[in-house]
Amino acid sequence: MNKILLALCSVVLLNTLQAQEGPRLFLDVPHIHLIAPDVENIGNRLGLGAGLAMNVGTHWSVARLGLGAHVSADPQSDDFENSIITTPYALIEAGAGKYRSNGDRCAKTKRAAFTAMGKAGILYNFDTRKEKDGIELDKSGYGIDYTVGAELGYFYIRDIFKNMEVVFDARYHINAKVISTTFGFKMFLNLKAERPY
Repeated sequence: MNKILLALCSVVLLNTLQAQEGPRLFLDVPHIHLIAPDVENIGNRLGLGAGLAMNVGTHWSVARLGLGAHVSADPQSDDFENSIITTPYALIEAGAGKYRSNGDRCAKTKRAAFTAMGKAGILYNFDTRKEKDGIELDKSGYGIDYTVGAELGYFYIRDIFKNMEVVFDARYHINAKVISTTFGFKMFLNLKAERPY
């Protein structure tokens, strides 16, 4: 399975770099979102996240490298303060489908554009928790994991350089065997846009 995901990411990256119009470069800075790290136990772990990512894409695919962190807690815990966990992460993803585009591939007029794509990737969650009194911590969900999922987004083109996208993301984590979701906003910069000023 790991080799299949790596091959998929490689194919999408190569196709993206060989696109006729050349690659599109987007810097997501920042990506602010709500997160449910495990939708089956959504009442026991919710949080906020922030990150940044570099995207190399076309109108139909993307390769992404990102960093960020989630701060989550158990809202039902009697000891809420001690249930807070900060989880830094790094990810590499590749996606295929409509990516930050509309049917005309046009940004010269104010137009709606969207993302609707499937994706796969590698996620590394850093474990910042500390063991207490010899109690062994559950390591599932930390370290390296492989993900498959979908991403949906929408934005209205106001500026060819800087825009903000509303994004919903869902991933299945193959090693942890959980589904996570995020919903939030991505402020992004089109690094290849020709600015009129």
